[in-house]
Amino acid sequence: MELMADSGKASVDMVYNFGDARKNDLIERIESRKGLRQLSAMKELRMGSDPYELITIN
Repeated sequence: MELMADSGKASVDMVYNFGDARKNDLIERIESRKGLRQLSAMKELRMGSDPYELITIN
């Protein structure tokens, strides 16, 4: 289960850090559907960890 929580957080972080205004619609959708709460609930259940490392797969 750790991979799911870590990849969810990494995905949300990538959206928030994306340098294009098109991200705003997706951020609104995530926040209006309590997507960030899902990540914090997974953390409370110890499903994953805060520090993560993105790797490139060729």
